[in-house]
Amino acid sequence: MTLTEAGLLKTTLLDFPGEVASVIFTPGCNLRCPYCHNPGLVDPLRFSADLLPIEEIKSFLSKRAHLIGGVVITGGEPLLHDDLVNAIDFIHSLNLKVKIDTNGLFPDRLKQLNADYIAMDLKTSPEHYYRLGLQGNKDKLKDSIEFITGAGIPHEFRTTVTEEIVTIDDMEKMALLLKDAEQWFLTPFKPGETLDPAYSHKIPPSSSYMEKLLSIALEAGINSSIR
Repeated sequence: MTLTEAGLLKTTLLDFPGEVASVIFTPGCNLRCPYCHNPGLVDPLRFSADLLPIEEIKSFLSKRAHLIGGVVITGGEPLLHDDLVNAIDFIHSLNLKVKIDTNGLFPDRLKQLNADYIAMDLKTSPEHYYRLGLQGNKDKLKDSIEFITGAGIPHEFRTTVTEEIVTIDDMEKMALLLKDAEQWFLTPFKPGETLDPAYSHKIPPSSSYMEKLLSIALEAGINSSIR
C-alpha cells in the first residue's frame, strides 16, 4: 500500500515529547477498534475528504522545517504503507526528528524504520485481539515489544481502556509483556465520534477501575500513569 495522501495537523505541542511538531495522519488500519476516534482514517468507505496529496505535505514541511523539531506519523496504522521508509528519510533530510505511532502488528517493517521515538498501542492481551477484528497476532506483538524495549530508542506504550476490552486479567497479561517498557500510559475511553456508533455515548471506565489497572502496572515495576 503506497502512501499517496494523508491528513495534516500543522502544529502540536502535545504529541511528540520535547518537540514542537507537525502530525501526518495516514489512512487505513488493519484493526477495527470500536472506540476509535478516527473513523475517517480507518474505514476506506469513510476516508476524510480533508486528506492532502503527500507531495503537498512534503512541500509544507520543507517550508516549515525551521519552526518545528519533529514530525509525528500516526494513523490509522502508518506501517500499512510499504514506502514509509522513504517518507521518514525525507523528513530526516530536513533535519527533523520522526515519531511513529503504531499498533505493533508489523514488526518486520517497524525494524526497518529509522525512527527517533516510537509509541506503540497495546490494545488488550494478545489472545483477545479478536475483539478488535484480528486474530493470530501474539508473536507479532511480542516481537514488536521486544524490539522497541531493546533497541535503545525512546518509546512509550499506550492503552485505551474500556472495561469489556481491557479486563483485569487482560491487564495482568499485558503487564508481563511490558515489563521492560520505559513508560506505559493508560487512557480511559471517552465518548464522541467513534468507529462503532454504539460507543459514541458509552460511559467511560470509572476512576476506581482505572486506578486498579494502574496498580497492576505499577506492581509489575513499570513506569506507568493515567493520561
